Amino acid sequence: MDKSGVTIGEKPVVSMDVVDGKIRLVWKTSHLTRTLDHSIDKCVGCSLCLPCPWEAISLGPVQETASGKIEGAPLVNVDPDLCTYCGLCDSSCVFGAFDATYEGENAVNTYNRIEGTHEIDEEKCAPCLLCAKVCPTGSLDVEVKVGHKKDLVKYTGEEVAKGTIKIDEDKCSYCGLCELLCPEAIKIFWSDSAEPPDFKPAISIRVDEDHCDYCGLCENICPDDAIKVECKKSSPRTIEQPKISGQLTHINETCVKCGLCAEVCPYDALKVTKPFSGEVRIKKLEKCDPTGCNNCFNICPVKAIYPTGTAEKIAILDEHCFYCGACEHSCPYDVLEVHREGYHVDELEQARDWEKARRQFFEAVIGNDPPSSGLFERDISVAPDRRARVPSSGKKEWDSIDGERKGAMKVAQRLKDLLKKDSRLHLHFERNRTDKVIERIRDSQEDPQEK
Repeated sequence: MDKSGVTIGEKPVVSMDVVDGKIRLVWKTSHLTRTLDHSIDKCVGCSLCLPCPWEAISLGPVQETASGKIEGAPLVNVDPDLCTYCGLCDSSCVFGAFDATYEGENAVNTYNRIEGTHEIDEEKCAPCLLCAKVCPTGSLDVEVKVGHKKDLVKYTGEEVAKGTIKIDEDKCSYCGLCELLCPEAIKIFWSDSAEPPDFKPAISIRVDEDHCDYCGLCENICPDDAIKVECKKSSPRTIEQPKISGQLTHINETCVKCGLCAEVCPYDALKVTKPFSGEVRIKKLEKCDPTGCNNCFNICPVKAIYPTGTAEKIAILDEHCFYCGACEHSCPYDVLEVHREGYHVDELEQARDWEKARRQFFEAVIGNDPPSSGLFERDISVAPDRRARVPSSGKKEWDSIDGERKGAMKVAQRLKDLLKKDSRLHLHFERNRTDKVIERIRDSQEDPQEK
C-alpha cells in the first residue's frame, strides 16, 4: 500500500448479479468502481454490440426467442472475465439495453455515442393523437384538448339540421381530432397496435347521423381533407371554430429514432435522423417461409418487415428501418443480410482525447475494419515546459543507435519506477488528467530521494 492508501498491484474484484431485472457486472478496486447493467427486456438481439474489441459479447438464443420457444432469456451474453467495462457497448446500443457507469457517473455523459435525432416543431404540431398511437416503442406522450362541439355550436331555437357527411377512409390517418371534437356523432374503432405497411392505428371510423347537425367543424379540423360535409338546411345558429391545444412529449430514453412518427405526421411537425443508414438484402428468398416462420416479424422492434402475401413473400420498409440487424440473426435460413453504411454520432461539447479509438469501434459496427489490436490509440496533450532552459551546447548526447536506445530505455525505466511508486498515475492517465501526470513527473525530478 502506498502513501495514498492505494494497494499496489491490487487485483480488481469482478462480480455478476441480477438487480431489478438487469444483469449487473461490477469491476471494483479500492479507488475505482465500474458497473455495466444489461437490461434483458430492452435487448432485441441485434448485432450492434458484437464488434466488442475484447470479444466479451456473444449472441444468445435469438432464433429460439423470436420463434416463441424461449421466453425471458438474455439475447446477448457478456463474459465478465473478458469485459473491460470500456462502455463501447453502451455507446452503440440504440435501445438503451446497456448502461455503463464509472464511479456512479453514466458513460453517456462522458463518451460520444451512436444516436439519431428527434425534433418537434411546436409551431406546426396541432397536436393530435396519431404519432403517439403509431410509435412502436411508446416514446411519445401527447395531451390534446379540443373545444367540444356542443360548446361551439349555439342554436337560437329548436335544433334542426339536414345534410350529408362523408369520410374517405383511404385518406383518413386516424389522427383522432374529429372524435375529440364531437364524440356523440363520430366514433373511431381503435386497434391495439398500428401494423405495416400503412400503420393506421384504427380499423374504421363511423358517423352517427342521428347526432350530427352538419355544422362542418369536423371538416375544418381534419388535416387529411378526408371529411366532406354539406349542410342543406338548419335552424338559426352560430358556429365558433374549435381551438386545439396540448403538449407532445418525446421520451428520448426509449426512442430508437426509427422515423415512423415523422412519416405519418399530417402536419410535417416532426423531423427524425436515424442512427444508421444502410439496406436489408433478401439473399435467399426461396428459403423464406413467412407462413410457417414469423421470426423476423416478431423480433423487429419497429415492425419494419412484414409478410406481403404475394410471391415477394416479405417486404422491408426502408423509410423507418434503422438496420439494427435483429432480423438477420433471428432468421434460421440466412434469408436476410443487413448492411450498415453510415452512422450518426451524438457529439459531446468537448470531445475527449480517446474518441478517435471509439470512432474505430463505430466503424466496426457498420462493417469496416475493426482495430487490429485491443490497444486503442490515444493522444495526450502535454503542456509546454515553461521553466528556464539552459542554452544548448550543440553537442549531441546520443551519437549512435546504441546510445539512443540506451537513453530511451533509461527514460522508460524511470517512468516504470515512477508508476510502481505512485499507482494513482494510472488513474490520472485513464481520466486524461495530463496536468496531474506532468506535475507528478516534475516532482519526482526535484525529489532527491528519487534521483
